[in-house]
Amino acid sequence: MSLIASASVGPFGISPTTDQLIVVNLAAILVGITFNAPQKVIKWGGVVVAVVTTTCAIWCGH
Repeated sequence: MSLIASASVGPFGISPTTDQLIVVNLAAILVGITFNAPQKVIKWGGVVVAVVTTTCAIWCGH
């Protein structure tokens, strides 16, 4: 049974859930919208928020 359970684990021992995939997709949308902004705060703020939320969603296990 453990062989079947280990087969569903992705790279780095991560098995993404639907919530994690939603967070990653929303982060990609955030970066896509804010990256072309003329203000550096909005541009890089969007990137930082996207990276932090994606990292937390994948590795924190919330």
